[in-house]
Amino acid sequence: MILVQNHPQQLNGNNMKLKTLFLIAVLSLPFANLLAQGNDQNLKIGILLPFSSDGSDKANKNAEAIFDYYQGAKLALNQLEKEGFKSTVHVWDLNKDSLELEKLLKSSEFQSLDLLIGPISQKYINQISKRLKNSNTTWVSPLKSLNLPNSQFNLNFFSPDSLRMRGLGYALSDQFKFHKYCLITDGSSQSKKDASTLKFVLQSLSKSRKISIHQFSGMKFTPPLPLKDSVICINTFSNQTAKIQLVKYATGKVSDKKNSPDRNTTYVVGHFNWYENLSLSQDASEDKIIYPAINFLNQADSSTAEYTRLYVEKNYGEPSRFAYQGFDQVLFLGYGLMFGGKSFLPLLPNSNYVGFINTIRPYKIGKRFYNIGVRLISLGNHDQKLFTN
Repeated sequence: MILVQNHPQQLNGNNMKLKTLFLIAVLSLPFANLLAQGNDQNLKIGILLPFSSDGSDKANKNAEAIFDYYQGAKLALNQLEKEGFKSTVHVWDLNKDSLELEKLLKSSEFQSLDLLIGPISQKYINQISKRLKNSNTTWVSPLKSLNLPNSQFNLNFFSPDSLRMRGLGYALSDQFKFHKYCLITDGSSQSKKDASTLKFVLQSLSKSRKISIHQFSGMKFTPPLPLKDSVICINTFSNQTAKIQLVKYATGKVSDKKNSPDRNTTYVVGHFNWYENLSLSQDASEDKIIYPAINFLNQADSSTAEYTRLYVEKNYGEPSRFAYQGFDQVLFLGYGLMFGGKSFLPLLPNSNYVGFINTIRPYKIGKRFYNIGVRLISLGNHDQKLFTN
C-alpha cells in the first residue's frame, strides 16, 4: 500500500507557538541562497515504517507507536506548510513480503526521495542501502540507533549512551561557562570512562576550564570537593547516597558553614538514571539538581497544551511520546531542508533544536551524524512528565 500525501490536511485552530531554538552556522553559502533552496522546490519525502501488525503483542505495540509517530509527523508537516514548505509525502507500510518490498525499493518514487524516514529494524538496512541509488537522499533512523551507511546525509535520532554522555558535556558547556567542574565516579570502569569522556569534551570546549575528578566511597569524596568557587558536580553513576551527599554539599549543609555562601551557584548534575527515583531525604533540595533527559515534556507549557488539543481533535486520544517525537523530528528535518536545501546536515556545524520532548544536536562520527542532544532540566515545581528512555 502506498499513500501519497501532496498537501497535509489543514487543522483548525491557531498556529502553535513553538518555543524552538535552531541555531545554524552555515560556512559555505549565503543565507539568502539557502532560503531560496528550500522554498522553491517540492521536496519528496518517504516514510517507510511498520504500520500493520501480525496480531502479536509486540507487533501491536510497534504498530500503535508507529501510528502515533506518523500522526505527530503529519502535524509537523501541516505547520511547515504554513511556513512555505512544499512536499510530496509517500507513506509505505514496511510489513510486506520481500518481493513487494524489492519492487518498492526499485520504484521511481523511492529512488527520487530527498528524505527517507525509517526503518526501525537493522535487518532492512542492507537491503535498502543496496537499492537506494540517490546518494544525496537524507536518510534518518527515527526511533532506534541503527547502523546506517557511512554517509554525510544520514542521521540517527537516538544515540548510544556513550554519545549521550558527550552530548551532556556540550549542553553543560553551553549553560555554565565560568564554573569549576567536579566529575564524580564510584571507581567502576564505566563510571571512570564516562568521567574521562566528559573531561575531554569540556576541556576541548574551553582550555582554561577547571576540571577535577573525585571518587565517592562510603560517605566521602576523594579528593575532597572544593570549599570555594561555583561548582558543577557531575555524577557518572547512579547511587542514592551519593546523590544526597552531593546535594548537601551544593546547599551548604556540610561542616564548613563559613563557605556555604559559595554554594549559591553550585549545582549537582544527575546521572541519566537519577530521575527514575525522585525521592530525597529532607536534607536535600530538588532545586539544586539538574537532570539530563532526552524524553522530557513540560506539561505546563502553553504550546504543549495547544499541541495536545490539536492531536486529540484529530485522533480522539492523547499523544504518546512517539507522537511528540514524530513532531519534533519532522519539524527539525523540515526546517533543515527549507533553510539548507537537500544537503543540509553537513551545513549544520552547530545546531541545537529544542522540541517538545527532545533536544536535537547533530554530531558527526565518520561521515554520518548522530543526535547527541540532551536537555538539562530542574524539576522543582514544574508540571512535567519523564518518558521512559
